[in-house]
Amino acid sequence: MTYVVVTIKKVLDIEAFRDYATRVAPIIERYGGRYVAVDKAPDVRSGEWPFVRTVIVAYPNHQAAQNWYDSAEYQQIIPIRLRAIDANIAIVRDPEEAGIDMNPRKSGA
Repeated sequence: MTYVVVTIKKVLDIEAFRDYATRVAPIIERYGGRYVAVDKAPDVRSGEWPFVRTVIVAYPNHQAAQNWYDSAEYQQIIPIRLRAIDANIAIVRDPEEAGIDMNPRKSGA
C-alpha cells in the first residue's frame, strides 16, 4: 500500500479550494485511491503540527499513486490547487513496498 499525505499550511482561496476538492476526488478514485483520513485538528502528541488540514489517501501501490499525480487530469487542476492552498504533498510507501524490515533486530529501523 502507498499513501499520499497532504498537509495544508493555509487555505489561500476558499472558493478555489472547494473547486479543487470537487475536481480531485473523482481523479483520485479513477487511479485506485481512496481517502483514509481527513482531519482539521489531529491529536498531536509530540512537536508542532502547523497545518490547518491533513489528508491521507491510500493507493494500492506506489505506481498507482505516481500515475494519479502525473496524470493529465490531475496536472490540469494543479493550478487550481496552487491558488487554493499552501500545502505539502508526499507519496510514502508502507514498509513492505518500501523494502523495509520493521524488525529492529534485523534492520536497525
